[in-house]
Amino acid sequence: MSEARALTNFAGNAVATVLVGAWTGEFDRAQARDVLAGRRPFDEATMLDEDDDDPQPPAEPQRPALSGAPA
Repeated sequence: MSEARALTNFAGNAVATVLVGAWTGEFDRAQARDVLAGRRPFDEATMLDEDDDDPQPPAEPQRPALSGAPA
């Protein structure tokens, strides 16, 4: 039962990823076709996001200022 649930969860996540990618215009159909056909094997080195020329560190979360009055 646990394996069936895990497989269903995996399939749902995969479908949702493709749908959101297509919805936002980020899904590359040609690349997906090549990967699924085995013409482009998985290579972790090619998964780098090099589109950003000037990477910025993530901003620190803003915390509300503490006042002397109780909330």
